[in-house]
Amino acid sequence: MPRSLAGRFFLASILLLPVLLGVSAYMLDLAFRRSLLSGETERLRAHAYLLLAAAELEGGELWMPDEFQEPRLNQIDSGLYGIISSSEEAALWRSPSARLLRARLPKSPIVPGQTYFGTVPSNQDPLFIYSHDVAWETETGEQLLRVSVLHHQQTLEAEQAAYRHQLWRWLGLLAVLITIAQALILRWGLRPLKGLAHDLRLIESGAEAQLKGRYPSEIQAVTDNLNQVLGSERTQRERYRHTMDDLAHSLKTPLSVIQSTVGSNNPEAVQLVAEQVERMRQIVDHQLRRAVIHHGGLPGKAVPLAPLVKRLVTTLEKVYRDKGVSAEIDIAETCSFAGDERDLLELLGNLLDNAFKYCRSKLLILAEEKAGELRLRVEDDGPGVPADMRQTILERGARADTATAGQGIGLAVAVDIISSYRGSIAVNAGDLLGGAAFDISLPGTCQHE
Repeated sequence: MPRSLAGRFFLASILLLPVLLGVSAYMLDLAFRRSLLSGETERLRAHAYLLLAAAELEGGELWMPDEFQEPRLNQIDSGLYGIISSSEEAALWRSPSARLLRARLPKSPIVPGQTYFGTVPSNQDPLFIYSHDVAWETETGEQLLRVSVLHHQQTLEAEQAAYRHQLWRWLGLLAVLITIAQALILRWGLRPLKGLAHDLRLIESGAEAQLKGRYPSEIQAVTDNLNQVLGSERTQRERYRHTMDDLAHSLKTPLSVIQSTVGSNNPEAVQLVAEQVERMRQIVDHQLRRAVIHHGGLPGKAVPLAPLVKRLVTTLEKVYRDKGVSAEIDIAETCSFAGDERDLLELLGNLLDNAFKYCRSKLLILAEEKAGELRLRVEDDGPGVPADMRQTILERGARADTATAGQGIGLAVAVDIISSYRGSIAVNAGDLLGGAAFDISLPGTCQHE
């Protein structure tokens, strides 16, 4: 069995084509023979009517002309014969062409108006026969006659043979043309798959990021899903690379502090610590590069939202005990996030940590399902975010203030997580507490109890 689709289709068509052409040839030949037999019947009927028109019955005797307009009836063994017989099955008259003919005529009672068409054996080749039964009124009573016209089959068989010869020639040519057309159709029909393979090679080589070609509707869904997979994989890789950059940035700062604060009383100790710090930096860089190359992961199951938020709030209340923050949680127990629990923990951890850090004394965390998505809002009563900074603070390393310690990457990490789930985040002015309000949409549900 060929491995290619084109080979399989072509092999199937080659195997099926003789069957279809053979059946077609048989049906056409059968239809042509029926047409020939129908024409033969009509011609013999016409000759029978001519014989009846020329016949005369006087005194119980049948009179026929010596010659007929049809010359074959006048020539011996011409292939066309006429015979008129009586009810006693005796031949009252034979045409001159039938003087040497020995044929076995059908033996059946004469029924006026009855006709018959078929074949009969003879001392020569088989003959077609057409007979017509009539009742002839005479002075002495009714005379029953059977007019029979016989004709050689050679003419019809010759026409049939010529037709079959031409039929097979044309069907053979048609088979060749169909085979060529099938090959061209397969090449044209499968061209989009070759284009898809070419585009995939471009993606593999790095020349393209996505499948950009226009494909037939049958494979467009496949290419759309491939583009989604490629986009998701690229987003995850970008997110992981950002996370690794953040980790590297966070580690380099304390390492630099350690290196700069080493005492200089013992030069050997200073040298040893410096060497170890440099070795730690090299190890961190090496492991981060390996992590970027080999990263991979799968999304988790539905994660209950309310318990995780309550746990984070309880932890942050202990961290910011001196501020006396009052956090209100309005999340149904049926709300869940469709993703990885670690992603949700990191996302909410960054948002709630910022809310606790910048609020005055109150927080509000809301969740609801809207338009098939999970909508969250984290609002505080702090100073809020100026309108011209609301988009800027979502960028990596950007901060709305510089008075509070931090790396300026918490919200950027949150944005990366949200983007990986094709969600959205927006910074608005709070309409309940008056501070900053972070509105997030993520995959999830809030089922009704």
